[in-house]
This record gives sequence, structure tokens and C-alpha cells, in this order.
Amino acid sequence: MRLSRLLAALAVTLAARPTPAQAPAHVTLRVENPLAITRRDETVSVPWTEVMSRLAGVTPTTVRVRDAEGREIPSQVVDNEGVGTPDALIFQGDFREKEARRFTVEAAAPSTPYEPKVAVRHDDPRDDMAWESDRVAFRIYGEGLKKTPNAMSSNGIDVWNKRTRSLIVEKWYTTGHDNYHIDRGEGADFYDVGETLGNGGVAGWARDTIWRGDNFKHWRIIATGPIRAVFELKYDPWNVNGKQMAEVKRVSIDAGSNVYKATSVFTSPSGGELPYVIGTVKRKGMVGVFSNNNAWAWLTGWGIVDPKNGGHGEMGTAVLLPRGAVSDWKEAFNHYFAVTKATSGKPVVHYIGAGWTDSGDFPTPQSWWTYLDAVAQRIDQPVRVTIQR
Repeated sequence: MRLSRLLAALAVTLAARPTPAQAPAHVTLRVENPLAITRRDETVSVPWTEVMSRLAGVTPTTVRVRDAEGREIPSQVVDNEGVGTPDALIFQGDFREKEARRFTVEAAAPSTPYEPKVAVRHDDPRDDMAWESDRVAFRIYGEGLKKTPNAMSSNGIDVWNKRTRSLIVEKWYTTGHDNYHIDRGEGADFYDVGETLGNGGVAGWARDTIWRGDNFKHWRIIATGPIRAVFELKYDPWNVNGKQMAEVKRVSIDAGSNVYKATSVFTSPSGGELPYVIGTVKRKGMVGVFSNNNAWAWLTGWGIVDPKNGGHGEMGTAVLLPRGAVSDWKEAFNHYFAVTKATSGKPVVHYIGAGWTDSGDFPTPQSWWTYLDAVAQRIDQPVRVTIQR
């Protein structure tokens, strides 16, 4: 009788203990900053195939990340191409010079939904695509704009300056077109694109002339955060000195960044090389600067904000591309731009961004240039991720 009671108690105790299959699955990541600069809001990317191969039971909805102190930090499983297959687990951290940090990935659902720090929206009435991080926002025009009172033919890219870390795209569209051109404490759309490249638009290059494309014809949203937003645009072929040139542009923006990544695939029925330019429109009083000091070269324009509608402060606009891809820098056709080329059907990558004195982040043009140098170095030398058990 005593033996049977003892065995029963032992059975209850053993049943209460978690089995190996029940124990929280996790792996440790060592993430190293190889640069002698501080990296804030650095996006760490781990291939999703590597996560799945090391964590039993992990899925895109049952995964979370903790820092070395055990604090849960926002993460996202992202399908960068929008093909239905996850590419990577991403999260962010701050890194001092040459610092290595450890993080833990667990096969468990997040304890709470993460607050988005990026957004993308297609505005149906205007056929705009607008996107933002917690630092800055941008906009580009679709074919539907031609059917509105503000009809315009332009593949130029607009900049919306922000004085808040909050997301504003949805809110500003709700207030209406005329209202978001006036700063009511959060910033405003002070940038005048018109029929130009705006900040980061592209055009064909032939006979020493730019050949601009039209508004985008098709769009799709791929990811909406909380860390990365991704969308894709398609442009119908346009004439470049008698040669047809089309573009598919995929844009991704990460939290904490004043720049976004634009991957373009240019095509032509005749194939081969496709010379093009990418740049920023000149504004009154703007000074242009070109830099080849890093593996990723950059060009920027810096000047006062147009004072119409109460515009204030100074702003910089910028484009980064591989230094070896730049055949020439130009100040022409009321733009600063880089002359480069693509091969039909093969992707090319640019980074495009903007900064504003009144955001509090860039008090001088020198601080903006320093930021661009750091962005160039961070692109060239990403953090190094080692997966450990």
C-alpha cells in the first residue's frame, strides 16, 4: 500500500516536469559590428532556412527574439520578394564600435503585438504610393493621378519631412491634400516634385539627355512591418531615344532609417546595356556634393526648404549607389545626378534618403554628410551573424 502510494506520487511528479519536447527551444546568435563606428537601429537578418533547421516547432508566427538581458525585442519574419516563402528573421539592435552582442531566438509566439515603426499605403483616390519609417516619409505617383484635378506625369519621388517619431502617412492622407502641406507640429510635405526626378527618380540617358518615365501603372504591397515595409511598382515602357525601357522597382524601408533600398530591374526588347541616370532635383539655393570616398558613392543636395505654406529649416536629399557603377556625375537639366548603366533583366540597387534640420537629427549639412558616409559603410560591411546552440 505504501509502495503503491509512493509510485503514484512519483508518477505525478514526473508528469509535471517538462519533457525535452516541451522545453522552450532556442538558439543563441552572436552579432558583431565590424566597423569602428556606432550603428544605431541596425537591422540584423538571419536566413529563415537557418532558423527552421535549428529550432523545432518554429513558424513565422511562433518566433521571438530576446537580448542578452532577456528582454523581448520586436522581430519580423519577412518575405522580401513577396513570393509566399519567408526569406529572413529580422530584428534591430544598437552596436558600439567593434561591439559583439548576443541574442536568443525562441520558438514561441511574441508576448504582445509589436508596434510598427514603418508603414506603406496605396491611396486609392490619388493612386499614390506613400511609405515611411519613424524618421521620414516618401511618396510616388501612379497613373490614376492623371485623372484628378492635380493631374501630372511624373515618376519623381516626393519627400515628406517629419518632426515626430510617430507614423503619419495614414493620418496625413485623412486630413486631405491641402492640409498636409502645412506644418501643424509633425512636419509637412514641403517638397515640390513636379515633372522632375524628385529625390531618387530615374531616367534613361541618351545623347547627353535625360528621358523620363511616366507614372507607375501597377503596384503591390509585400510587407507592412513592424520593422520593414516592402512594396513593388511596375512602369510601362517609355521611349529613350527610340529604344523602349521599362522598370520594376521594389522598395524596402527599415525602422530607424532616413534611407530606403530601391531595387530596380530595367528591361528592353532589344536587351543589352541600358544607360540611365538617378539623382535629385535642384532647389533654389541648393548646394550639391558628390562623394567617392566609400565603396558606395553618394550625391546629395542641401539647401533651405521652400518657404511656401510655412516651410522652414534646411534639408538634404541623397542617392547612394556602388562607386564602381558611376561613370559620371552631372549637374544639368536642373538636377544633380549620377550617370550609370544596367543590363536588361538584371537588378541594380540604390539607396535613397532625406534629412531635415527641424527633425532634430541633422543640424548642419556636415552632420548629414557624416550620416551618409556611415550609411555607405554599413551597406558595404553588414553586421556578422554567427548562430550558436
